[in-house]
Amino acid sequence: MLQEYLLIPLDIFRENHQNISRKLDAWLLFIASDQPCDIREVIEAYPEFTELYREVFDFRYHKKELVSMYSEALRILDQNTVELMVELQQEEIKALREKNLRQEEENLRQREEMRRQGEEMRRQEERYQKELLRLQKLLDQKNN
Repeated sequence: MLQEYLLIPLDIFRENHQNISRKLDAWLLFIASDQPCDIREVIEAYPEFTELYREVFDFRYHKKELVSMYSEALRILDQNTVELMVELQQEEIKALREKNLRQEEENLRQREEMRRQGEEMRRQEERYQKELLRLQKLLDQKNN
């Protein structure tokens, strides 16, 4: 899950902004400043921000609602964090299972190779024993 983020220090934006040329500038100034001159500048450039400012200022009189919204936001954030942690652990478990499976396959392949080598050594030993018996018979024949 690849995401791209752009971090903008709001204090630096507020100090350096010249004018509102884009809606992004208006949003940044909306978030960064509570100065009346900045509020007026945003509203003059984008009148739809008027209602947003009204809602923000209404929270001054409805503190319980603000705390409730903040608590709800934290609950959602906690839930999302838990879900993310579960997903990460599931991915880690899956990776470990795949690693174990590959290791088991490698172990099986090595055991099979060792079995083949053991069989080859046994056949070679049998050939040596037969050859040794043949040579022993030849030696016995020569001595008789």
